[in-house]
Amino acid sequence: MKNIQYHRVFRLCGLMLLLIFGTPVQAKEPPGGHLVVRINGFANDTGKAMLALINSVGQYETRKGEEDPYRAVNLSIKNGRASYRFENIPYGEYAVKVFHDENANGKLDTNFFGIPKESYGFSNNVRGVGVPDYEEAKFDFSEKQSEITIIVK
Repeated sequence: MKNIQYHRVFRLCGLMLLLIFGTPVQAKEPPGGHLVVRINGFANDTGKAMLALINSVGQYETRKGEEDPYRAVNLSIKNGRASYRFENIPYGEYAVKVFHDENANGKLDTNFFGIPKESYGFSNNVRGVGVPDYEEAKFDFSEKQSEITIIVK
């Protein structure tokens, strides 16, 4: 009998707390969306397209192994093209790097002078002597569905 009374009192206290403080707030994920990256201009379908989505200057300027990109994928190439859809990307500032790993060794091959032997590209299709500045390659991701196209050369 006492257990039933205690149970009723606890339920009543719980109801009162709910009325006073409102319903519990669920933690929400940061707003974000999906980003489709389309890559064109591959000379052939050999090897893989190495794609990196970057969300900081440090990731953009890093050498292999120092700081990993926000997300990275290896893509098959078909008819000189590749594409990938990044899911649930928080809104913010990003840049994309891509290169054609023709010999599938996992790195961008260069000649004696450091000039790439494999094709590559950056978001905003920026080019320059060496790697373009992050400021030139970055873009604002702020829509639920967004798409960019990169042409490798």
